[in-house]
Amino acid sequence: MDLFPRMHLSKLSATFSAACLFLVPALSHAASISVSGQLTVSANYGSEFKTGDTFNFSFTLDDTTTDSRFETFAGQFSPGVSGFSLVKGSGAGTWNPSTGVFAAVNNFATNANGESVTLQVGGSGFPQIAASNFRDVVLSFNWNSVVRDFVDTGSGQTFAEQVGTSGLDFSTANSFSAELRNASFAGPQMTMSVTGAPTAVPEPTSYAAGPLALLCAILYRRRRR
Repeated sequence: MDLFPRMHLSKLSATFSAACLFLVPALSHAASISVSGQLTVSANYGSEFKTGDTFNFSFTLDDTTTDSRFETFAGQFSPGVSGFSLVKGSGAGTWNPSTGVFAAVNNFATNANGESVTLQVGGSGFPQIAASNFRDVVLSFNWNSVVRDFVDTGSGQTFAEQVGTSGLDFSTANSFSAELRNASFAGPQMTMSVTGAPTAVPEPTSYAAGPLALLCAILYRRRRR
């Protein structure tokens, strides 16, 4: 006995395929991106930092995080940052962050007047800098308003809405700055570079949606035959 007549299956396929047209685009967006780059020491700083020492950094940003500040010039998105890391690359300096753990994003903020993003992240277990306890890493990214115009309407915007794009490419900033600071706010002179376009980090739902998206494509192709 044919419990599912061909006509009914055809209608079901058509309905499911139509739903897929709305579903697939939504699944293709990844809210989380991975940002990475390199810090380079530009002048000797005791025996801890030597000119040319490099440190590689990376962090993950969820650009759907909502601004928690009411000001229309400064946005706050600290909860959106996770997985910050800083690893010694090369060089003769003795300072190495491998013994510490980054546990707290002190600040991840935007400045709409200056089209800039600043990340401050602290932790524990790191070697001292100039005989004073480690405080934090500060990374600043600054855009030209012609390249990227930040618009801050107050709290409630997502990071993506405020900076005007989803998956902000941090490497397009026209200037960068970086600091490794101790408790006295002192540290070596450093420059920063950022790698190319950010890497999308698939959400857990994206993994689950993969087979569903494939089924959508198959049904849609069958309808066209």
